Amino acid sequence: MYIHPNGFQYQSGVTDMIQAMGLRELKATRTRRQIVDVALDLFIEQGYDATTMEQIAERAEVGSTTLYRYFPSKDLLILDGFTRSMDLGARLRERPAEEPLNVALGAAIHESFADFAIDDGRLAAVRRIVDNAPVPRARLWDLVARSQSDLESAIADRVRRPAGDLLVAMTAHLTFAVYQIAAETWWAGDHQASPTGVVDDLLHTLNTLDLVIPTPPPRQRP
Repeated sequence: MYIHPNGFQYQSGVTDMIQAMGLRELKATRTRRQIVDVALDLFIEQGYDATTMEQIAERAEVGSTTLYRYFPSKDLLILDGFTRSMDLGARLRERPAEEPLNVALGAAIHESFADFAIDDGRLAAVRRIVDNAPVPRARLWDLVARSQSDLESAIADRVRRPAGDLLVAMTAHLTFAVYQIAAETWWAGDHQASPTGVVDDLLHTLNTLDLVIPTPPPRQRP
């Protein structure tokens, strides 16, 4: 009998199925990581345009079908790290329900920059490639829009307000602005500074500012 951490009990047959599912997920994660690692090395070595999906599959020692199942296009491969770091909506959903929204959002941004901290130095090089390659650069902006939309949805669920609510939209826009400012600050540096340190310094500074919110102009007397 298998006892799940949540307290649920399973018979041995189900136990085998759960363990098999865990092994499949682990293998899939390793395969995905291997493909990304190989692809980034090739992009850095010979450039984005010169690298083909066939070269990536061959060096990663996977079949073309497997490669395309994980990554339907080359631009998604080079943007994988950015996609994961921008997933603020998913990170917010993982925060404790009782946590204040401002604290949860700060933690979500901090966690996203922790991914930069474990990067092996390739992220800055990949960013330079993306900046000079029209296709992934355009796709990156699309990913930003999707990530911000998902963050809005996560905030709406958390504060129990409808989608499109002004408070929700402004909170999501401001959160993403903070993320982008912190990212650009880190890119502009020598990349030796701690990414989480950069974002935490920014968050501390923001909380000391008297932010200016636009107001409507005075009404003209008739």
